[in-house]
Amino acid sequence: MKLPLAIKILLGGILISSFTAGAAYIYTLYMTADAAVATVASSGKLTDILKAESLSGEEAGRVNILIAGNSADDPGHSGAELTDSILVASIDIATKKISLISIPRDLWVAYDNTESKINAVYLSGGMDGLRSVVREVTGLTINHAILVNYAALRDMIDTVGGIDIMIESGDPRGIYDPMIGFNVASGAQHLDGTQALLLARSRNDPTYDGRIAYGLPNGDFDRQMYQRKIAQALLEKIASSSSIVNPSTLAGLVEDMNGKITTDLSVGQMRRLYDLGAVSTLSLLSIRTDAGGGSLLADYTSYDGQSALVSARNMGDYSSIQMYIVAQL
Repeated sequence: MKLPLAIKILLGGILISSFTAGAAYIYTLYMTADAAVATVASSGKLTDILKAESLSGEEAGRVNILIAGNSADDPGHSGAELTDSILVASIDIATKKISLISIPRDLWVAYDNTESKINAVYLSGGMDGLRSVVREVTGLTINHAILVNYAALRDMIDTVGGIDIMIESGDPRGIYDPMIGFNVASGAQHLDGTQALLLARSRNDPTYDGRIAYGLPNGDFDRQMYQRKIAQALLEKIASSSSIVNPSTLAGLVEDMNGKITTDLSVGQMRRLYDLGAVSTLSLLSIRTDAGGGSLLADYTSYDGQSALVSARNMGDYSSIQMYIVAQL
């Protein structure tokens, strides 16, 4: 979801600023945006955004993009290199339907003769290793990949003045995660970047000092839901806010992405992805239960005592998960 946002910002910055700012400022903004593009895309310059380039997989009618998020640019967060957010955006080229498939970070997988949670694969295998494992789990060919640092999300939310989120907790008190010191009441809430990032990290993890977490009874599955809510709210804020026409706001958003989002997409392919996203419908999928309510996952304790998840059919047998995904696309 973040890549269409990046393209909207970069393209909108050039088009809008040409009408609202002086020539010197336009040049400065262009150079900032061009530098940001160089850190984000695999190849191309900002001017290449004017011409779309086909995505890998389009000839087969479907493009699958791995999107992973970590906290590598937030040194105060433990486990910063773990990809605690893993999504696959599966795009049907003919129908323009985009399915966002959440991959549980606690899924126990095998990679390179070792076993670990899937969120740790990036540590040893990088995006190529994670790509390989996600392909094995989902059965989908992964055509492209994007890595997003969480601090980019926080900074962009602050730049646009915060976002509005509906907290739908079953607990009347709202959500409380004592492990990270975050709490928020139920109902409509306006969150700044730091608050939104804490919400994206919150789970009902047990504590060691008697404090009791509440509001997220489904743990990581609830966290995945709020991560999707946050991304959606940010996109809506940018699309509807009049402040986006302010060149200073646009320049700030571009700078927020600088060095914090990387991908194997070229600039022209980023433009193509934005064009597809502008006319597509969105479907959200969670790998948890199948269409009939049957469980796709089972609890598992690893050899070193970690609480994890495995396929309910059999460890390493992802056929049920793959059949469910195909049926929903």
